[in-house]
Amino acid sequence: MRHMMAMLALVVGAVSLPARAALPPQLFKPEWLLPRVTVDVARSEREVLPRAPTDLSKVSYSFAGATHTLESFKERGSVKSLMVLHEGKVVYEHHRWPYDAGSRHQSWSLMKQMLSALVGVAIAEGKIKSVDDPMDRYAPELANNGFAKVSFRHALLMSSGVRFDEDVERINLFMETIAHRYSLGRMGMTLRQQILTPEVKSAQVPGARYDYVSINSQAIAMALEAATGQPVHRLLRDKLWKPMGLPDDAKVLTDATGRDFTFCCLYATTRSYAAFGQLYAQGGRWKGKPLLSEDWVRRSTTFADPQSWHAKAVPRNGKTMDLFGYGYHWFVLEGDRGDFTGSGIQGQSIYVSPRQNVVVVRMSDDYTVGSHNEEAVFMARAVADHLAGPVKPAHPAATGRSRRSR
Repeated sequence: MRHMMAMLALVVGAVSLPARAALPPQLFKPEWLLPRVTVDVARSEREVLPRAPTDLSKVSYSFAGATHTLESFKERGSVKSLMVLHEGKVVYEHHRWPYDAGSRHQSWSLMKQMLSALVGVAIAEGKIKSVDDPMDRYAPELANNGFAKVSFRHALLMSSGVRFDEDVERINLFMETIAHRYSLGRMGMTLRQQILTPEVKSAQVPGARYDYVSINSQAIAMALEAATGQPVHRLLRDKLWKPMGLPDDAKVLTDATGRDFTFCCLYATTRSYAAFGQLYAQGGRWKGKPLLSEDWVRRSTTFADPQSWHAKAVPRNGKTMDLFGYGYHWFVLEGDRGDFTGSGIQGQSIYVSPRQNVVVVRMSDDYTVGSHNEEAVFMARAVADHLAGPVKPAHPAATGRSRRSR
């Protein structure tokens, strides 16, 4: 209790401070102060991800003029948990004490990729007519600020045009909800109030420029929930967790009113993240059944959509090369390998190479600038090549080239 009260004093006090001075990342644990709702599962004895242990000790890769190994990356990248799938089987698994296979890890922005999948499901089911529909068609309240006329496509591609300082205001999304909860509504704001505040203004024409802002994901969730009549955590359960037969419960952070955080803050096991990656490696099919449209997966994770963004237009913390482009809330990797990755701060990632049928999940507490994210791609690609051999060229129709290379 004393520890929680000290944390509460720090966080609530930080509401009035500049966000960069609020808290060091090691202490920022929003689940200590905000409620979570369970994404529950029906327990099953069936093994969702069978095992085929493989020796990866000889995997090496070159990065920044040096040669590294998988083992050295785990140390340098502060890896808590690492799982590798090949052809849907667990070939490698590592957990650093005190974590184990049942530990739930904070997703940070990996939740954005889950949200993207749910939008795809809603479109396939006809709940949302088109990715080009304005979100305010489903949630009319969004028409009263900078989200007016912003389409799902614009928000998924991080080109909504709304003015939002990601480094500062992303932290404020937490701080305001925490202050609201512990002041019983006398201070702060709910997530809904923050999404709909008139202070969220349009800074440029939607679609004009890539600008990674997390409030886009909250606006998407508001429109998605209005279209489906279900909260995001229930959609996760009914459209992903249960159809896939995932064996582990997950949790989603909420504000005091029960609204889900959707720009972050899913708490799930490494094998749940890995299974989600495998769903995408298989083009949206699971156990032979389509859970996601193959076209949605392709447009989300390649440059097939002409409005997607090549890496030259995508700034990132710690960027040293043009590697990470952007699709529908997924980072599309440059090159001719056809691979892509989900990414969250502090080194969370779900790397997927569909042509090699390899998934690499990294859970870390990496506080360095850039969180070794570029190197993590080189590591994962080396693992994929070791397991499956060199990437085979794709059929030209399987990929698209975006015009957004400026």
